[in-house]
Amino acid sequence: MKLITAIIIALFSAANAAASGPGYTRAAGLLAASEKFLGVKYVLGPLGEGPDAEFDRGPLMSYTGLDCTTFVEETMAFALGGEAGAPDLLRRIRYQDGLISYRTRNHFTELDWLPNNIAAGFLEDITAGVAGANTRTVRKIISKRAWYAAKTAAELHGFETEPPAQHAARLNRLRALGAAMPDQAAAINYVPLEAVFALLDRIPSGTVVALVREDRPDEPSLVSHQFFIFDGPSGKIIRHAAFGKMVLDVPAADYLAGLANAGWRVLGLNLSSVK
Repeated sequence: MKLITAIIIALFSAANAAASGPGYTRAAGLLAASEKFLGVKYVLGPLGEGPDAEFDRGPLMSYTGLDCTTFVEETMAFALGGEAGAPDLLRRIRYQDGLISYRTRNHFTELDWLPNNIAAGFLEDITAGVAGANTRTVRKIISKRAWYAAKTAAELHGFETEPPAQHAARLNRLRALGAAMPDQAAAINYVPLEAVFALLDRIPSGTVVALVREDRPDEPSLVSHQFFIFDGPSGKIIRHAAFGKMVLDVPAADYLAGLANAGWRVLGLNLSSVK
């Protein structure tokens, strides 16, 4: 494991050096940083608050397992901060005001992750700039109180050998985090799925995409997936941590066409540029 990590760090160093030379663009930096994650296996919720955390002792950074959001976060961190600055950038991207705790982690994309990273200056919403009059907005009342109340023991990471009574008490403390949280109204812009194909060439390479779905009472959020759109050798590609698979590339038009008949209806794409 240490050897694999050392090799990946070396690859990132080389990629960052190449991407910061003449002709560097933000898109080029994101492409180079994300490329080094290709083939990394998909792991749901691979990151936590470190070895001393109260609820999730997953690592603060991983080179060997990522999900869709942590792939986007780590790519941004390396592209913006290089090898030396990536850990600090990841902290600021992943947590509100950079404060590491389960409570301040940007759990909800539409309510936490996007607004907080826009406010921090890492992202800019470009949905309306791409879609123009096609832009739509969906709204949802999000209950963090209910989300925390539904937490299970399986969501406590790093406490497998803890005595049952202590484990139960820890779970109760996790659930209690949301007890006083008021419901919040979230709103997110999107390019309608049916309009995306005609506008695909207008989406800049390196765009961060949030997949927006319809509001359903049995789902706690509106966003189900995050990924990058890049310019590929034969057109736009989507680079993402594919559920149950790995970080991989797929032609954007093929991927988007496959969303048309999703059981949880896809409304469209929210688009953000990395600043």
